[in-house]
Amino acid sequence: MTQRENKMRGAFVCTLSEEDWKTTRELGIYGNRFYKEGTSHKLRDIQQLSIIRDLVSMREDDVVFFHIRGKQTIHGIYKVRKIAYFDDKNRIWNNPIEAFPYRFLFEPHPDHEYLAKYDANIEVRSLYELIDRGEIKSLVTLENEQNIEARGVRKILVEDAKILISLLYRDFKYRRAKQELPFVPYNPPNNVFPLRNCIYKVGQIENAIKAVLMHELAYNPHLVRRMLLELDANPEEIDFVNEFFIAQTTRKSIDIYIRYRNSHVLVEVKTDKVDESALEQALYYRDLLSQRSWVDAEKDEIKVVLVGKRFTDTLQDSVKKLTKVNNGVRLVRYKPLHSGTWGEFESVY
Repeated sequence: MTQRENKMRGAFVCTLSEEDWKTTRELGIYGNRFYKEGTSHKLRDIQQLSIIRDLVSMREDDVVFFHIRGKQTIHGIYKVRKIAYFDDKNRIWNNPIEAFPYRFLFEPHPDHEYLAKYDANIEVRSLYELIDRGEIKSLVTLENEQNIEARGVRKILVEDAKILISLLYRDFKYRRAKQELPFVPYNPPNNVFPLRNCIYKVGQIENAIKAVLMHELAYNPHLVRRMLLELDANPEEIDFVNEFFIAQTTRKSIDIYIRYRNSHVLVEVKTDKVDESALEQALYYRDLLSQRSWVDAEKDEIKVVLVGKRFTDTLQDSVKKLTKVNNGVRLVRYKPLHSGTWGEFESVY
């Protein structure tokens, strides 16, 4: 494994159609939709903010894989060369309605360049045994499934990305293009703006708050340390994902899951007031996580962070009582800023 792989900080799996893959791969640009599929109706605010939430924590050099929906294959290995931005003016894909404006740029990963040049891929079904055994932790499925949010982009754990890389190498001899494919990188005009500037309705919609949190976890080391309850935590060693399934069989998901050495942090976000029911839910999720085969009950610590605009008095009393036997619960208040386009966070307890 190369030095750069050891320093891998983030990884993503992006879904798109087989029809769009050729243009996407050749130009090194991925785009997510603005309209409901097959219509000219804008996605609802909650859906647009979920797209922003899933993309806004991208950093340059993060690893990217692509899931081709129709073929049910995963292709790689690429890295981010320009973080997510919004551009609905410059059309790339052959679609008369949809510009796919939520975009980022990528290129073949320099450590695995020939895999990308020959379009290395694996079958999605080859992952499911690893998921069932708990070896892949941040994926449950890549197909659309009832009661699961249809997501074009999923942030995955770095340890899971390394498994995907090993599978791509394993199958490369059998699953590759016959000849090297062209790569002609697209570069946007200078007037496009970062996706963090597209966040809105912080204080009104939960996905907006999550989007700010995801960005800050990627770019604000001070907040990362406070969320982990460890002031000396090294941000370079921290990994995190959103909409993380605590238990595969029950399909229960936590808003944000953070991993640091032997610490697991479960972050639950509420738009307004946080009460005892949110605490009970988070503690239930903590119990579910403790039962996963990859959690060491003796060595690992599972912490809970509840994020909200305000907290009931009884909740703070409950947390204080709980702290006497377990110090793994933290309350974090968020405050909307700049007319709901951003937010700041402070520890309450």
